[in-house]
Amino acid sequence: MGLWSKLLGHESAPPPAQPTSPQPPAQPANAEPPVPTDIERLASFGLPGGPSLDEALATFKRLRTTSDEGAALEALAHAHADRGLAAPLVVAAASAMADRGEPARALELLQNATSPAALLLRADLEADRGEIPRALSLVERLLLRELDHPGAIERHRRYRAALGLVEGARPDLATSTVVAAEPDTPYQLLREVARGGAGAVYEAEDRELGRRVALKVYHEPTRDRDQLLHEVRVAVALSGPGVVRIFDVDPEHGWIALEWAALGALRERLRARDFHSLLPIERWLLPLARALARVHDAGYVHLDVKPANVLLVTPDDPVLTDFGIACRVGAASPPGSMGYVSPERIAKQPADFRDDVFGFGRILEDVLDAAQDPAAEKRFRALAQLCTGPAAARPAHARDLVVRIQAL
Repeated sequence: MGLWSKLLGHESAPPPAQPTSPQPPAQPANAEPPVPTDIERLASFGLPGGPSLDEALATFKRLRTTSDEGAALEALAHAHADRGLAAPLVVAAASAMADRGEPARALELLQNATSPAALLLRADLEADRGEIPRALSLVERLLLRELDHPGAIERHRRYRAALGLVEGARPDLATSTVVAAEPDTPYQLLREVARGGAGAVYEAEDRELGRRVALKVYHEPTRDRDQLLHEVRVAVALSGPGVVRIFDVDPEHGWIALEWAALGALRERLRARDFHSLLPIERWLLPLARALARVHDAGYVHLDVKPANVLLVTPDDPVLTDFGIACRVGAASPPGSMGYVSPERIAKQPADFRDDVFGFGRILEDVLDAAQDPAAEKRFRALAQLCTGPAAARPAHARDLVVRIQAL
């Protein structure tokens, strides 16, 4: 107490007591952490310590039709947007969304999914909203990968009937490897490398020059003479980088001698899982886009852009081949190869450059699905989805593809 306080008879008041926060009860040193809820476990799928795929599927199955189903779907949707979900979990979540009356949301979740089950579910959802051409396109993509997938053949027939398309035989995706009788040519056949509806392609050798060639022999030379001449004339008109060279032709006997590509078709590299030739993707993807841009600049639509029609002279030197059904933009478009035909062509719309862009995107999709390369997936999956998505948003010309690939 100070002197003046003593003289005046006052004493200092004690300082007010400071409030204290209630302290949580002490936890035992060996206390277990709280057990995460089912929703929290689903949200952690794909993270360290998260559930396995089987565990996540079982958890989600338990939550279906309960009051927690909506929260479970939100957790999975956020996890998918953040880091991607495994295909079976995507299909399970999309199926639940469709059952809840949210088909648009289900399609959004499935937009990058390419597993057989996902393609079939996407087809069903597209058909339900009247998009039969897109539904048929998706089923055909599925049939390329899994011919006997339950329900695929039945949907293929039903969708074709709904579009008034003539029903053909069951799709046959096998490729013969038997060398046929040697045709009347100056070439020695070595082996058959491909077979399609119009003809077979052989590895052959020029007897006089010793040069290796690809010899395409039409099945019906008399019937298909005009198509053969059209094929070689378009290829010659477009001659240059990225277009197969024509060496010789005999319309009467029905054969064409073309440039030989040492690595064969991109389809063969995919079947052999030869990722050394396919990765990095940009080394063949950009030249292929430039070749397609040259075709479009000339006013043509190739109309059969698929792995079997992209030859690899070297891993960074792809060439387009088979211009048998190529036509001028705006002309009536003929049927194409199952799984690579745009929904617009299925709906019998005129030939459009975006039809080729669709085929380009399908090629990219096939390579990404086969390679399972995280770096390629991150860079190119969005481009594949754009090319195979709705026509209104699809690049309208292959020049746009060149620009987009250069920017990646």
